[in-house]
Amino acid sequence: MPFYPPQQNLEDFSPKTCERMIFKLVGRELGDINVIDIKPWVMHAEVAEKFLSSQNRVILAGDAAHRFPPAGGFGMNTGIQDSHNIAWKIASVVKGIAPPSMLNTYETERRPIAIFNTTLSIHNFKAAMAVPGALGLDPTIANSVHRVINKGVGSILPSGLQSAILDGIFTLGRAQLSETLLNENNPLGALRLANLRRIFEEGKSLQLQFPAEDLGFRYLEGALVPDHNGALGGPDGPSGRRRDYVPTADPGSRNVRIFSNSSSEVTISTLDLISGDKIEFLLIIAPIEPSYHLAHAALKVAEECKVSARVCVLWPAGSAKGVEVGSKASLKPWENYIDVMEVKKSSDASSWWDICQMTDKGAILVRPDEHVAWRLKSRVVGDPLREMRRDFSAALGLKSHIKDQEADD
Repeated sequence: MPFYPPQQNLEDFSPKTCERMIFKLVGRELGDINVIDIKPWVMHAEVAEKFLSSQNRVILAGDAAHRFPPAGGFGMNTGIQDSHNIAWKIASVVKGIAPPSMLNTYETERRPIAIFNTTLSIHNFKAAMAVPGALGLDPTIANSVHRVINKGVGSILPSGLQSAILDGIFTLGRAQLSETLLNENNPLGALRLANLRRIFEEGKSLQLQFPAEDLGFRYLEGALVPDHNGALGGPDGPSGRRRDYVPTADPGSRNVRIFSNSSSEVTISTLDLISGDKIEFLLIIAPIEPSYHLAHAALKVAEECKVSARVCVLWPAGSAKGVEVGSKASLKPWENYIDVMEVKKSSDASSWWDICQMTDKGAILVRPDEHVAWRLKSRVVGDPLREMRRDFSAALGLKSHIKDQEADD
């Protein structure tokens, strides 16, 4: 509810006063309501200039790094994403897998997302204000009057008169919602109700679901290998409309989710293939010879980098016999792999490779936070070992790893 100090005091909002306000909002008295505490609050839309400080010994995340208007749940979602991003990086540094400079990729990846979500939450908050605006309750009017009272000619008036003027504005605002005015028989009320219906029908009010933004956000640079031919533009700006999540395997995006059957006939999601209790990368390939060679290279490079890696061999739907035979012979002597068969909802459903806009000659390297570190659309051109060293080095911030290993070879 609006709060305009110093004309209003916190003491004006006692628990009983707040209860009466809530009863008016819901249209009836509630027997199970209990106002525990009342506090003043100022809305913010801020993103910290830096997420890292003091030689990376201080790391900001969640509300310490960004604050949004309460419109869409972006504060919690963005904060959880921050933690998801930084957790595996801190663990990699602590375990000696990655250098301390690898933490810089946290700010590189997460700050642009926070800035975008700030813009989106402001846009969504303004959309929410269209509803009271359509009913004649323009919040900018009260804000303007409050500024005039505090900093304009109203500041010389006695405090009691200032409060009376502000109360008069609120009384006038509440009158806009009276049944006498707001009904179909009143020309002004009918017009306002029509505008309100139009806002809801066109989906231009407060949006509460943002699947494209909550699931489809993408890191354009950082602990990853960008596509040479991929578009590096940022996401589209706020449109005021709900946008569905469109899966993509572009580097920096979340891994594409499908269901599959393992050799034990247990149905699992591709997202469940990422280890939750250790730092482990996942390489997804099809059961073809060049991809097996790539898997050998990936497992060898992971061993060189002292980080765990697992290979997921994704068999096409209907190849149960292939899954039963498995990839043991092709991946020997490596054992950290799993054979799974894609499960399709219908016979004409797109395959995982089609959804990723790749051929089954390609491959995807997934980071411990389930974001794509590297994507190969068709096949490796050149030495697989050299390619995987480049990819793991980029994902772990090991700038000198490629040169050192190639010199040894």
